[in-house]
Amino acid sequence: MDNSNNNLNSKSTSGNLNKKQKAAILVSFISLLAICFCLSYFITDYFTNPNRLINNEEAENKTVYSENDKYLDDNIYITLKTNDNIDMSENLLNLKKKLNLDDNLTKEALSEKLSDDGYALYEWDNNKLIYTRDSSTDINKFESNKYYLGEENGYISLFKTDSNGNIIESEKKVYSNSKPLANLPEIDQNYIKENKFSFDTKDEALQKLSEMIS
Repeated sequence: MDNSNNNLNSKSTSGNLNKKQKAAILVSFISLLAICFCLSYFITDYFTNPNRLINNEEAENKTVYSENDKYLDDNIYITLKTNDNIDMSENLLNLKKKLNLDDNLTKEALSEKLSDDGYALYEWDNNKLIYTRDSSTDINKFESNKYYLGEENGYISLFKTDSNGNIIESEKKVYSNSKPLANLPEIDQNYIKENKFSFDTKDEALQKLSEMIS
């Protein structure tokens, strides 16, 4: 009798264990299905949700705008000084034309460019930037007594330098009635902007000019 009861208890215990194991397996299976569903949902949403793409574009645009906000305004005044003497005082738009600077400039980029000529930023606010240096350096680096083809207001100009390499303003001529600089081949545009066309005589300069605008 005791053996019979023991056998019954053993079978009952075994049955209970099997039920628990089956329940544990079922719960694990259901949990696995739930995890797979969640993963598939998030992966599908990541690649197909248009709002996510829009938000990303807005974030990129904000970054672009914040970078553009750092560009100096063309109306800000730039003063270049050697000791107590003013070498140049122009708004940024004119300064870029005279020194062949990039269109969009940050304060850091402008300072780096002017440092090549020995200038360091001394004072600044929203309306002006003042750069100073201790010794004089020829900004234009023009040779003396030469004729040059340059650029002014989008057209080719012809000018002459004096014995000190300074431009003789009274002898400058801008050919605004001829072909705009933008219509020339890019290599010629760059050479003119960088004042690389220089001549010993005016006739040589005019001959080159005629070839370029014909």
